[in-house]
Formats: sequence, structure tokens, C-alpha cells
Amino acid sequence: MALLTASRTRRLFTTLVVCLCVAGSAVAQQAAPIEANVKAVFLYNFTKYVLWPPAAAGEPNPTELRICVTAPDAFFSLLKSAVQGEDLDGRPLQPVALEGLDDAKTCQILYVGDSQSPDGKAWLTAVRGEHVLTVADGPLNDDTVIAFVREDNRLRFDINRASATRRGITVSSKLLRLARQVKDR
Repeated sequence: MALLTASRTRRLFTTLVVCLCVAGSAVAQQAAPIEANVKAVFLYNFTKYVLWPPAAAGEPNPTELRICVTAPDAFFSLLKSAVQGEDLDGRPLQPVALEGLDDAKTCQILYVGDSQSPDGKAWLTAVRGEHVLTVADGPLNDDTVIAFVREDNRLRFDINRASATRRGITVSSKLLRLARQVKDR
């Protein structure tokens, strides 16, 4: 009888462990779409607290504000949902999935994902010196204006004000106060 009880206990324990692993995996998979959705909403909200320089003489003033991502993936769909029907001072927000590095120069906001990856670095280099608000995941660097970071299981962001200044972009003091860290050099 004791052998039967021990066997049942092991099976029950094994079943419980398997269930916990499956549940943990499901929660982790749900967290990724939630985080991506939060990032999409952040990108939309950044437009309200950033000023781009006026168009130079002879340059056309863009009729839309382009929020660009580097791939037409699930994140792009979330971004489209977040900005659908929205505008900034009469300029509609236009989500764009880029096809090539040269297209990135037409963006007002460029989200590159992981700033440390070779692709992320290439995208950031493509818009160096342009009036583009660059947003990435990971630590701030000289080419990133805003960096998403995870802290205490929350999504936060850091701002590189020096990078924004080099790009001719002004970040509102309201947004600076919300940042976890502001880098001035």
C-alpha cells in the first residue's frame, strides 16, 4: 500500500511540475505581446512630447509623421493599431515598415529593436545626423535617443538628450521627467 501511495505521490508531483512549467511558459508568451503593445503605445505617445526642427528652406514639409519599424512583423501590426486615426497638429501618424536603409531617412521616429544587434547598428548608422528620433531596446548609446529598458518587471525608458540635440530634436521636460535616466553627454 505504501508503494502505491508513493507512486501516486510521484505522479501527482510530476503532473504538478509539468502543469507549472506549461503555465509558466504560457505566461512568458503572453508577456511578450503585452510588452510589445506597451512599446507601440509609447512610440505613439513620444510624438506628443518631441519637437522636430522646421523644414529648411526649399525642403518640403512632411504632411504626415512617419513612425517606422524595421520589419513588417507582429510589432508593426500593434503599432498600426496604436496610431490608427491619430494625428499630431493635423499631421496623421503613419506607421511604416521599412524595406531598406535609405528609406529610414524619411522617418520622424525609427524603432530598431535591439540596438546592439548588427541590424540595429546598421539602421542607427543609416540615420546618423538626420532629424530622426531613434528608439531601441537595450542600453543608451550615442546613436539612440530613447532606449527601452526593463526594470523590476516593468518597461521603462532612458533618454539621451545629447543625441537628441545633435539631431536637432527637442525632448519636452515632461517626457524627461518620466524617464528612468537622462544622459546629457
